[in-house]
Amino acid sequence: MTLIDLILDQYERSSKWKGDLSGNASFRVEEEHYQLLGKRTLVQEAKKLEEKQLLRIRWVKGYRNEDIEKVEYSLTDIEQFYIQLNRTPKYQFMGLKMDMVLAFFEQIRSTWIRKYTELDVLPRLHKGTDKQSFEELQKLFLCFAGIDKLEAPIFKRVFSKRYLKNSKVFEKELQDKIIRIARKHSEEIEDTMEDVEVLSQLYIEEYAQELSVKGSLRLEVAGSEIDTGIFPYGTVLNTQTIKNATVLDNLRITKVLTIENKANYVSEPYEEGKLIIFSHGYFSPLEREFLKQLRNKLAGQEVIYLHSGDLDYGGVRIFQHIRKRIFPKVQTYRMDLETYEQYIFYGEPMEPGPLEKLKRFDEPLLQAVINRMIETGLVIEQEVYL
Repeated sequence: MTLIDLILDQYERSSKWKGDLSGNASFRVEEEHYQLLGKRTLVQEAKKLEEKQLLRIRWVKGYRNEDIEKVEYSLTDIEQFYIQLNRTPKYQFMGLKMDMVLAFFEQIRSTWIRKYTELDVLPRLHKGTDKQSFEELQKLFLCFAGIDKLEAPIFKRVFSKRYLKNSKVFEKELQDKIIRIARKHSEEIEDTMEDVEVLSQLYIEEYAQELSVKGSLRLEVAGSEIDTGIFPYGTVLNTQTIKNATVLDNLRITKVLTIENKANYVSEPYEEGKLIIFSHGYFSPLEREFLKQLRNKLAGQEVIYLHSGDLDYGGVRIFQHIRKRIFPKVQTYRMDLETYEQYIFYGEPMEPGPLEKLKRFDEPLLQAVINRMIETGLVIEQEVYL
């Protein structure tokens, strides 16, 4: 660190940082600068620069050659300061980052990544307030470019190795930032999603996806027909099965029930014609596509769609997510006002944050129970039904 560094730091914080070299400027020397550089070192450097006519020293009255009040310089000498330190001017550095970001931006299709770039990154670069190094910003956009290419789930460390050349760099350096950005800009992300669910919406998986089903579901997988009804207590479809299975005609299905919590899914009795699906919270994109394939195959049949979940803010958000993105005709199952009143003895106090969000939440099929939850301030987890 030198006096010239301090001068350039001040210049780059000013409105002239983009290369405006008109006029004069001054740098006031404070005690902190003496402590940073050493008083004798700073004074000697200032004298040498004055000898080269690159600045003029204003001494504290009565302390000539000992204590500097400020140094004055012409902005036309700023370029000389950069050359002397072999330091890249801020406007050039921001320009390099801008060019790199725009090159990535032209190739990216994902709406949420483009929104973040347009609303956050590019304005910061234009204003000169972006504090990331070139390497940090480049790594972020390499990550974005990888996510943008994903069309199927990929394990987190495989993703990191493939697109960032290191199996752990995503988790260590980028995961938290990607989650924050996706929460802010992606319309696919619900505010009640856990971090692992957010990553799942981006096709990045901690472990293989598993869709638990109970009941008769006819599928074709790798040329073979499978009926999950042969497993009376339910079975699990893994990622590859979900991805490659084709839903066949399922004329015997008359009811599709999705259940949020595992204990309730396991305990739900099987009935002829009923397909029970464990939702584990929010369905992933791959699971949504599979279930929409099922919905389309059942079109034209008399099928009742139901969902059962917690009577809390997260539960009503999950219900609405399923209604809007998978089964438009879904109805509630054990999420009505009568059920709430029946189990209110087991109610737990709602946190202030979710309570305020619930007051602003609108879901016609659940509005009566939502209003009651707001009134009592109590939520009920569906495991109490067991």
